[in-house]
Amino acid sequence: MLIACRNIVIITGFIAVFFVFSSSVITSSEHLVLGKPDKKDISKILKKLREKIRDNLRDNNDDDNKKERDNDDKDDDDEKQANVNYNYKFADEGDNKRKNFNFVASGDFGCSKNAKNTISNMQDKKPELVLPLGDLSYDKTATCWLDLISPFNDKLKVTLGHHDVNDGGSKLNQYKETFELDDKLYGSFDYRHVHFITMATESNFDKASDQYKFIQEDLKKASENKDIDWIIVTSYGPFYTSPSAHRAEKELRDLYHPLFEKYGVDMVLQAHNHNYQRTYPLTFNPNESSKPTVTNGFTTGYNSHTDGTVFAIVGTGGESFYTLEGREPYMATQFGGKFGFLNIEISNGNPHTKLTGTFYDNKGSDVTDHFTIEKEIKNNNGEE
Repeated sequence: MLIACRNIVIITGFIAVFFVFSSSVITSSEHLVLGKPDKKDISKILKKLREKIRDNLRDNNDDDNKKERDNDDKDDDDEKQANVNYNYKFADEGDNKRKNFNFVASGDFGCSKNAKNTISNMQDKKPELVLPLGDLSYDKTATCWLDLISPFNDKLKVTLGHHDVNDGGSKLNQYKETFELDDKLYGSFDYRHVHFITMATESNFDKASDQYKFIQEDLKKASENKDIDWIIVTSYGPFYTSPSAHRAEKELRDLYHPLFEKYGVDMVLQAHNHNYQRTYPLTFNPNESSKPTVTNGFTTGYNSHTDGTVFAIVGTGGESFYTLEGREPYMATQFGGKFGFLNIEISNGNPHTKLTGTFYDNKGSDVTDHFTIEKEIKNNNGEE
């Protein structure tokens, strides 16, 4: 349709030129002034104009065909890129040295300039581990996002979200191959006396599911392991949230928060809502789970032995913004309109270990949230 309209405009332009040119010929030609036009000369002019119009139409059709071929080639290139053999994983998994380290977390990235800025600012913190929290790519493939995150190719443990799992089998397979994931998409790993659990909230997680059984048994083992000081869970779906684009997932909360409380989960990192929210330490309320019990009302400075679990939504990787339409009383802090990431430092003293969380805004890496959780080391054998 656009091509046809453009051709009509071109033809109209040539006709206008023809009339102007014809008028000039008429006024300047002695034969025409006398009322005796030279038909031979006019025929030549018309012939040249017809040839010019035909040549221009052919050139424009060639340009359009070239653009179509280029677009087809681009689609082919995208398809080829989708099959690039990336090999991203966490190379230092299983390291059990008692050394200070930091990791970063954020979700809802996309492939915009904002996402690039988030990843660039993450690099400035030199993290040893990077936890993307789901909805990594909003494109038809994961290729662009994988290219963006490539500086961390050996430091990644991903949690998959709605767009990663439900936007087509080829895209999901790309993640599986890249991160060596099996079909269950959930799992756990240890690093420096911290036990991490990755949930798959886009998969079946009810009480009869393999995922529930795995997490229940995994948490029990981690809680009994004297070499594990911290337990941190990543989940795309939010357990608790202030009013925003997506509600909290009640079934998820009702099933798993009691488990987290029983086995001493320190922190849950989530995404899905494109903003930042962090709760006070919470314990589960069996009478009305949407109204958890706040065990420490300070905005920072918690003790993990006496307080509950801290839940944080970090949907600030770079994809749009979701407004916050209110604030739940269990939220210690929340804000929208800021892209960035949560940096978490694990530091070890004697006899205490401390988790320090800091949210860095991409605009000048401003600090917009800061909190600490402290606890006693379970088994300090003089390691440094």
